[in-house]
Amino acid sequence: MKKILGIYSGTRQHRIGDGLLARTLFSQRTLGRHVSPFLSLDHVAPTTTSMSTPSAENAVVAPPHAYGNCKMLTIVCQGQVEYTGAAGKTEIIGAGDVQWVTVSDGTAPGRFLSVGTRRGDVVELLQLWIDLPMPLSACPHRAPAEKIIAADAIPALDLPDGSGRIRVIAGNCASRRGAMPTSSSFDVWELQLKSRCTSELKTVEGRTLLLAILNGAVTINGDQAARGGEVVMLDRSGEGVFLEAHANTTALLLSGEPINMPATWSPMAGAAVA
Repeated sequence: MKKILGIYSGTRQHRIGDGLLARTLFSQRTLGRHVSPFLSLDHVAPTTTSMSTPSAENAVVAPPHAYGNCKMLTIVCQGQVEYTGAAGKTEIIGAGDVQWVTVSDGTAPGRFLSVGTRRGDVVELLQLWIDLPMPLSACPHRAPAEKIIAADAIPALDLPDGSGRIRVIAGNCASRRGAMPTSSSFDVWELQLKSRCTSELKTVEGRTLLLAILNGAVTINGDQAARGGEVVMLDRSGEGVFLEAHANTTALLLSGEPINMPATWSPMAGAAVA
């Protein structure tokens, strides 16, 4: 089983642009290259949206120069958001949908607006920034600059004994290949674990491994417990991770080959995402 290196609490909260309140669960600025190739993860916790027409006042704006040469992955957990890209095209990202944007130096990722059509509508989303090992122009198989993948197009597999399921957003899990095309080696799995159930996961040895708990509570490898808002960092040696859920739990498992090159930070935007 993999050794637990530490459990970290995402205590920093900030507005993404002038929009929803987000909590940075981890970033390279706070944890260093131990989290490479991942740069940062922001979580907008379940928030009641306004029924008013989306406007700049309730926008979720991704910083245009926070990083260079990376992917920004947006996962809408609940509700829906309206996305307007750099070219001016507007699309709706619904619950369970995933969108990625490739970001190079000077590229603005676009604008996200929460959409509420009924009283009490709730929006929840994640934004994950992933470093790339080479310039986008040098990637042998370049993916489209941005794309939205519908929830029903994301492969999912059931865990044994009805203990939950895994949505394979990127990379590989058992016999399932993720919906997001990748030009480097990383996995992004969304875990949905049922209360009082156990699951054993097999990961790739030698990679960075992070487990971000969005809600619920789990014990990892029979050793330490983690709750919603906490990120577990595990050793790169070993493959197995044993999880015991103490409540219905949603988590994001991130596994990736470390990148030795330094991440590109913008002095003016770093404070907004770190």
